Amino acid sequence: MSHIVIENDNTWRLSGELSFATVGALLTEFSQRAALKPPKVLDLYDVTRTDSAGLALLIELRGQTKEAPMNFRNIPEQMFKLAALSGVELMIND
Repeated sequence: MSHIVIENDNTWRLSGELSFATVGALLTEFSQRAALKPPKVLDLYDVTRTDSAGLALLIELRGQTKEAPMNFRNIPEQMFKLAALSGVELMIND
């Protein structure tokens, strides 16, 4: 199970699994919560596992916050490897 935890006005934290089974619900939750004010930082420290759907989620979230790009913190190594293999590491790395 995955969750979004709002630490403060600027920082939100994802926890749990970022996979095909969880990203749809996370994207919906993020979009609803961010409608008024999206975070400046999304911390992934508590992400336990990820796959290509998790990477796609980050790319989508970055796209949704183009006006004030969100930064990602504590990106799992597994996600960096997927991004490098896909040639999109610059899209998730600041």
